[in-house]
Amino acid sequence: MRSKNPEKMNDILKYITEYMIENHEQPTVAIIASEFHNSTSTIHGYLKEMDETGMLAYKDGRIELPMDSKIGYEENTAIILDNNASCGPGNPEEQNIQAYINLPARLFPERNLVVLTAKGDSMEDAGISENDLLFVDTSDLPRKGDIVVALDDEGETQVKRLRGYRSKAPILAYENREKYPDKLCDKKIVAIQGVVRHILKHC
Repeated sequence: MRSKNPEKMNDILKYITEYMIENHEQPTVAIIASEFHNSTSTIHGYLKEMDETGMLAYKDGRIELPMDSKIGYEENTAIILDNNASCGPGNPEEQNIQAYINLPARLFPERNLVVLTAKGDSMEDAGISENDLLFVDTSDLPRKGDIVVALDDEGETQVKRLRGYRSKAPILAYENREKYPDKLCDKKIVAIQGVVRHILKHC
């Protein structure tokens, strides 16, 4: 059997993961085929090979992610927050737990992940755009240069680059040189809540 394109298999896996987060269910083969402009038989072939290589579980037309224990696949649970993480000017929003989702530990090794939706355009140069999904590790200590999620004194969530500290206060920077050249966040930061470890691009 001809080996499938590894890059496309990764793209399919990312699409399935994002679809699950947004819809709280697995996409059908037909939905995936429509997204990638392929026939269902072509996608079926990809899913079979992805199953054989351990990327996901595919049996009787059902896709399972993460894979079950008999394949030796570990899973981590992420919390999806019903809020928007501001990458620019925005309004405070209450961070309510919307859902829980199991993720493949091989792709998401962090044990304490929350998922936020990015808003605004201040982090475009860091690869973060409007409606991207941000996977935030809430257990790791932030380091200079990390993209962090922080809470300001107005109750708003900020996503910015950590430049360092001044008098123990974090210095957070925008990353959009065209629109916000050398701009620093002028909000008082109450706490850094986590570090952005993964980004799923909004299509």
